[in-house]
Amino acid sequence: MKYIRRFMWFLSSRLVIFTLVVGILVLVFYTCLNISNIYILLSDGMKARAQVMLTREDPEQLNNYFRAEFLTGDEALNLALGPSSPYVDYEITDFEYKLSIESVWCWPWQDTASATIVERIPKITGKVVSSRSEAVEDGSLPSTPPTWQGGRYEITLYRSNGQWKVAGMRQTQIIVEPTPSPTPEPTAAPSPAAEG
Repeated sequence: MKYIRRFMWFLSSRLVIFTLVVGILVLVFYTCLNISNIYILLSDGMKARAQVMLTREDPEQLNNYFRAEFLTGDEALNLALGPSSPYVDYEITDFEYKLSIESVWCWPWQDTASATIVERIPKITGKVVSSRSEAVEDGSLPSTPPTWQGGRYEITLYRSNGQWKVAGMRQTQIIVEPTPSPTPEPTAAPSPAAEG
């Protein structure tokens, strides 16, 4: 009887340990899965948002990354798509986008998550639209697009039907990119006089 009791204790203790290890592994797997999905969503979604704001493209694609309630209340996006956008007079051809995700956290059993990101666009390439070229000549409009106002953001995400979307965004720090200095035009150096 003593040996059977020892065997049962050994078996039950190993079963508990095995169950705990499997539970922890499942928890870690789903946490990593959610975090990697959020990383991809934030990287692609925030870049798409910046592209829509700069180029004034159709914002329909943003529905893949952001909740509809967020998009209707996004003041920066609404300003960028309106007539008072700082980029309305420019045709943006390219931009350098930088996003660093400082932290992401979500529990596997919850449908909400939070993240802290830093968004920057250090370089914007574009030209003035032809209808506003006279404004450049009279000096009322710069010939290069204005710099981007990036920042640090606290992001709230929500999962619905297995898909994460940005539900809220609050700017905690403003980052203004430095104004690019004009590139100097190369000039030919004078040739040395021949000694004679």
